[in-house]
Order: sequence, then structure tokens, then C-alpha cells
Amino acid sequence: MEKPLHELKHEAIPGYKPAFMVIMTLFVIYLAIIILTAPDGGATHGHH
Repeated sequence: MEKPLHELKHEAIPGYKPAFMVIMTLFVIYLAIIILTAPDGGATHGHH
């Protein structure tokens, strides 16, 4: 005999998605600045 699955429901927090998109955009810009201003010019080839 199987027990019925209980669905967990929650209300979406208003304004969460726009805030998330803004934070992610700022994070990507931040990473791009770090990579482009790296001493090696952002080169991805590894020197050992």
C-alpha cells in the first residue's frame, strides 16, 4: 500500500527574480573585470 505524496507548497517571494538577475549580472561583470585585468591579460593557457 503506497502512501500519497504530499506536495510542499510555498508562495514565491515578490521581487526575488529581478533581484537575483541583478546580483548575477553584477557578479558576471565583476568576474569579467578580474579576468580582463589579470596580470597575464586573462590568458587561459597554463604555464607550469
